[in-house]
Amino acid sequence: MHLEPLTSEMPIHSLGRHLKARFGRRLRRVMLDLGTTCPNRDGTSGLGGCIYCDVHGSGTGATRRGLNIETQWKSELARVQRNQEVGPTAILYFQSYSSTWPDLAPLSSALTTARAWANDAPVLSVGTRPDCFSPEAANLLAKQKNYFQDVWIEFGLETASNEVQRIIGRNDSLENFHRACRVARDCGLKVIAHTIAGLPGEKPDGLIRQVRECAEAQVSGIKFHQLMVLRKTKLAAMWQRGEIQLLTPPTYVAMVADALEILPPEVVIHRLAAAAPKEEYLAPLGW
Repeated sequence: MHLEPLTSEMPIHSLGRHLKARFGRRLRRVMLDLGTTCPNRDGTSGLGGCIYCDVHGSGTGATRRGLNIETQWKSELARVQRNQEVGPTAILYFQSYSSTWPDLAPLSSALTTARAWANDAPVLSVGTRPDCFSPEAANLLAKQKNYFQDVWIEFGLETASNEVQRIIGRNDSLENFHRACRVARDCGLKVIAHTIAGLPGEKPDGLIRQVRECAEAQVSGIKFHQLMVLRKTKLAAMWQRGEIQLLTPPTYVAMVADALEILPPEVVIHRLAAAAPKEEYLAPLGW
């Protein structure tokens, strides 16, 4: 099954449509790596990360390859500016691991540098775990509104069940998600929530429950993901032992369609399905 990319032409409140209305054009994400870690990897909350998380913390691993922020920016900007007219081009996305952990120094330093890029990248987006988001982090990001036209904070909800949180080794909670969303909203930040369908132990209505929690948290945007098996993850070992069942494309599409029915119309849909590099992807097959 081939899943079409999310575009401004789709009859939903897509990110493409939102960006076109806001900036007159589509912007592409420029992913930057701070070289930070995660409390679920360094022993604070757990070791080894969530069962589905890859060795780069869903990022590029650029810092570990010796690439500083400026080098990453120049390389990524050249990529997204190919065949594009002059003007705003990018969403500056600090994605890897938890960008606000273990302290704010790496992010603060990077943001001081990144302000000079705001003409090309009018949107700043920072990804982190809810349990890594403090009022101090919110204030740091709120100050960036003096330089960027939009500032987003991206939180992984992933499941509305604390029991499933335990099963997947996430060591976070629904309560933390709502607390972090309140802290972000109080500072005028736009919250983007990440959801996953098909996690081990999740009930059939798991995605619906996540969307309801996102609506209650008054998020500005949402990303939908199907559970994927990536190499060198705990989930890969479970899959190879036959311990998990993965969603088929028709089942996932039906889940997302039902979720969209109850999603508040003002919430921007940033993603309908996940993707991964071919060299890292194991399953599900046939997508």
